[in-house]
Amino acid sequence: MYRDEPLDDEAELREVVGDAAVDALLAAGGSDAVLAALDALRILQGWVDDAGCASWLTTGQRRLEDRTPLAALAEGRSEDVDDVLRAFVAAQS
Repeated sequence: MYRDEPLDDEAELREVVGDAAVDALLAAGGSDAVLAALDALRILQGWVDDAGCASWLTTGQRRLEDRTPLAALAEGRSEDVDDVLRAFVAAQS
């Protein structure tokens, strides 16, 4: 089935990080990368507001060789992103 409207979760991710970032994530990593980004977003939302989520997902991280978490997810590095996310959440506690 063809869909021209994003799923609700994907739409929320688009609202937080923007259409261009999600389109690039889909093009490079496919739906698995988007699902991983949504998982990260859900965790982040427990600790920071949407602006903080967007900043974390789109800012280069030293532990990801200065790649953004979205870029790392597009490369299939979800475990690495999870590790960096755990460290971030621990620092918020």
